[in-house]
Amino acid sequence: MRLLQIDELREGMVIAEDIISFGLLYSASGTILTEKAIEGLKSIDIKYVYVLDDADDYEKVVIIDNNLSREYKNTIDSFKNTFLNVKVGKKIIINELNDSLSPLVDDIITSNNILGRLRQIEVNDEYTYKHSINVSLIATMISKWMGFSNYELYDIALAGLLHDIGKSKVPVEILNKPSKLSKDEYEIMKRHTQYGYEILKNTSGIDESITLGALEHHERLDGKGYPLGLSGDKIHTYAKIIAVADIYDAMTSTRVYKEKVSPFKVAELIFQDSFGILDPIIANTFLKNIFTFYVGNIVKLNNDQIGTVVLVNKSNPTRPLVKTPTGFVDLSKRYDYEIVDIIN
Repeated sequence: MRLLQIDELREGMVIAEDIISFGLLYSASGTILTEKAIEGLKSIDIKYVYVLDDADDYEKVVIIDNNLSREYKNTIDSFKNTFLNVKVGKKIIINELNDSLSPLVDDIITSNNILGRLRQIEVNDEYTYKHSINVSLIATMISKWMGFSNYELYDIALAGLLHDIGKSKVPVEILNKPSKLSKDEYEIMKRHTQYGYEILKNTSGIDESITLGALEHHERLDGKGYPLGLSGDKIHTYAKIIAVADIYDAMTSTRVYKEKVSPFKVAELIFQDSFGILDPIIANTFLKNIFTFYVGNIVKLNNDQIGTVVLVNKSNPTRPLVKTPTGFVDLSKRYDYEIVDIIN
């Protein structure tokens, strides 16, 4: 490896050592630099960076990222095939789904940075398919943070992947409607939880926990969810985990009828819902860990200023410290400011 001045960095170079700023990991070893990432390093006054100069090491890092992208796209293809088969009445072949999903779960088990790397993957496919993969991986990551066994992580990943399989039975004109659903259409959409339960209950090789994840992921602790109006401990743990992952990915994704919301704004909503609606242990485990992946990102504030997230406040993770051209803004103290968009 070699030490370069910040102005010598170029897009495509690979960071050779972790970069620590304000006592936190800013960029992990193995990160492939983009122009925006380089600008982010400049904004936190990093002067020198170690980069790889050995071709074999460089190729190894690139292969890892390419493998992740390939594994993600392979899982989408497998799930899409399953979804369309179920739509016409065919059975789910669990082994095929597990074979495509397992490499991604393996990555989660061995790496804490998979969610950060996933944001760099671009896949042109329908929201329903991407959402199912993302919920699967976010739910698995939450479960890892909570200390679930590796065996349970594979089950939770499958539960997350199949949580919306019942949407295969929802009329396509409702599922893909480019505007807000009417009251009657929403009632039909809500049936996807029961459809999913019936599909999975009649699928060979599916554990009951996975079927309950599909049935109950829209239940809420206060009993105001659906389809059964369950409350508190009556809701299966897998469903509670999937609920947090589902809300986060749905709201931070662009859909045909709704623009995405800033992850920090969504996190504030999840935090608010952790008081009696979402499971507080699951929600707070997620919030405590997820924002380490946003340190170093360039963000837009509600006053149109562009800044860089340089520190996540552990006691208030949805309100980080942001460095702007005019100075630092501590969102945990300045509630007149908020992050409205993440630029990279």
